[in-house]
This record gives sequence, structure tokens and C-alpha cells, in this order.
Amino acid sequence: MSKASGPLVGFRVIDLGMIFAGPLVATNLADLGADVIKIEHPKGDDVRNTGRFKNNRGLWWCVASRNKRLISVNVSRPEGAEIVRKLTQTADVFIENFRPGRMQEWGLDYETLSATNRGLVMLHISGYGQTGPYHQRPGMGTLAEAFSGFAHITGEADGPPTLPSVPIADGVASLSGTYAVLAALLAREKNGGIGDEIDLSLYEPLLSILGSMVIDYDQLGHITQRRGNRSTWTVPRNAYRTQDDKWVAVSSAANSIAPRMFRAVGREDLANDPDLATNPQRLKRVDELDGAIAKWIGEHTLDRVLQRFHEFDVVAGPIYDVAQIFNDPQVQHRQTFTETADAVLGKVRVQNVVPRFKRNPGRVRWLGKAEIGADTEAVLGELGYSHEAIAGLSADGVIKTAAASGGKT
Repeated sequence: MSKASGPLVGFRVIDLGMIFAGPLVATNLADLGADVIKIEHPKGDDVRNTGRFKNNRGLWWCVASRNKRLISVNVSRPEGAEIVRKLTQTADVFIENFRPGRMQEWGLDYETLSATNRGLVMLHISGYGQTGPYHQRPGMGTLAEAFSGFAHITGEADGPPTLPSVPIADGVASLSGTYAVLAALLAREKNGGIGDEIDLSLYEPLLSILGSMVIDYDQLGHITQRRGNRSTWTVPRNAYRTQDDKWVAVSSAANSIAPRMFRAVGREDLANDPDLATNPQRLKRVDELDGAIAKWIGEHTLDRVLQRFHEFDVVAGPIYDVAQIFNDPQVQHRQTFTETADAVLGKVRVQNVVPRFKRNPGRVRWLGKAEIGADTEAVLGELGYSHEAIAGLSADGVIKTAAASGGKT
């Protein structure tokens, strides 16, 4: 097992999360060196059976559970909940994203856990938060993407609300959860070693990044609508198809950029038009301007378009599929992907750790392990459980060890 590195070496995190939001917070912390112990049910985590497979191995699991030690515990059993309580006594952070109230049922609420570990930081993630009339409702990322207003403003103007093809709400919540945990750990150092309890919903982090949508409604009664790839505040801004059936994204947030774009597509008249000097002015003629840009781009290949835009210092770039991302020299130079070895898959390239720390870099040490309960025996041994006790818990179905799982994924 590779030695941990990163700014969080020395911190221990217990990951009692499901699907994505909670586990992704733990993944972020593990990438930066924390000792993350992932607890999954003896039947195996649902992510093991999500997405695509190779050699009977769930590839999404490989990414989401990287850098984590795995133990398999049935937390609904009293003996299983006791294992978790003992683990939290050794931990800095405890992450869960079950429906509100479940932790109390299992005796794993913050009041109980902090009584024996006052420095514990506990992060709750749920669909609608721990309070309010909806707090008991089941909540998944898809519902958060709908409830937050994100889906309503995404899609073509004459098309339906559009849900993302990847778990955006979970990902955004995981970033909010990560910085919340780190802030709580920093505050702990200033507050005499006392931890904190954090309440994070899935919908609020996504809503928080939707720009001026809320204040526009509050102050003007304006309800943001779908506009496809166009912007309501900057022109030109769109996605354009090239002659060779590729795509280019263009942004002109700063007024100085638009004239350079018009000159690049051979429209000096538009570049010199005083009635197009500002974004509000250009919004009034958005169809005309988009049409001019789309016409020129449609007559040239992607390489030619990018070369021309580079010459004129236009803010534009290719819309890549994943194969193009792999082959891009910028991605290769920055090692945006990192290669690691896996016992089942061999050499594997995955997303590298972000952000980059110069003195204390994190790294991908291993992918999500194939065996359910791969580290159960080792972790329980650290807690003082004997071989006989571990064998008894395994026989009773409270835990699963790597030997008992038989390498099943």
C-alpha cells in the first residue's frame, strides 16, 4: 500500500456515505492524504454496480473510492453500530448522508459521538437538510438539480428543462462539504479542540452558484429562462459548429473582446460600430451577431478557427469529447490525468488530484478496491478486536472480510 502524502496526512475520516455526495467529500480528503475509512454494507456499496464495467469491475467505483481503506459493516445491527462508534473515537471527521434521523436510530448522532470525542467534526448531507418540512423526504442529486432551479434554466429556449448526464448536484455539494470540513478543522484549533456539526443539503450548494438568478427575481421579479448556449448578459457567447463537424465555445464577457471577435470573422463593420460597444447594446442584436459568427465558423475547420482566434486574441476554445481531452497537449503537460496500477485492470489513467500543492502534493495511491471489506480485519485489529471476535462478527453477518467476500465486487 502506497504511503500517504498531502496536507491532510495525520487526519482520519470515517466515510459512512452512500452513492456520491458524502463519499466524494471523503474522496477529496483522501486525495489530500487523510486516512479515510470507507464503511460499506456487507452486500457492497451501490456504486460498485453503477456505470460501466471491465473484468467484472465497476469503473465508477474505482474512481469514487480511490485512496480509501474499506471495511464492511452492517451498521443497522447493534454490534455494527458499536464498531462505528469505536471508529469515530479515533477520527477527526465523520461523514454521513443517510435520511435525517437515521443516525439517532443507530446511536450515531453527534451528541452521542462527541461525548467521547469532543474534537469530532460531523458532516450530514441530505436532500433538503436536517430541518424544515421536507427534511424527511428522500433526496437524490437529480431532485436537487430540479429543485434548485438548475434544470429549469438549462436547455434550449424551446426545449424542456434539462437534467445533467452526470451527478452535478452531488459534485457541487461535495466541494461545499469539503471546504466546510476543512473550515471546521481550522476552527477546532482555535476553539480549544472542540469540533462541530455541519448540516449540508444537496440543493443549496447548487442554488448558490446560479449567479444573479435569485437577486434578479427578488429585486425585479425576473424569472430566468432557458436560452441554450446563449447568455443573458454577454454577447457573443455561444457554441458554434465548424466545417468539420466540431464545436467551438466563445465568450465575450469583457467589452474589449467582442471587437476582436468581429475582426477575426472578417466583420470590421461590426467591430467599428459604436452601437455594439457594450453588452447591453449587443444583446439587442444578438441574432445578427450570432449569425455572422456562426456563418464564418461554419466555413472553416476547427484547427483553422482556433488558429485565427488565437491570432486575434479571441476568448474561445474547443468543446471537447473525452477522447480529445486525452490527446490535448495542455492536458498532457499538466498531467491532468495520472496513471496508477490496479491488480484487476492493470495500468489505469484517472483524473489527477486537484488542487495542486507545491510542497505537500496529494496523489492517487490506489483505486477503489475490488474486495468488499478489503481492510475490515486490519481496521478492526487496530480497534482492539481479536481474531476470534472478528471471526464471530463475520459469522453473524455483522461484518464482511476480504476472505469472506471471495474477491466479489
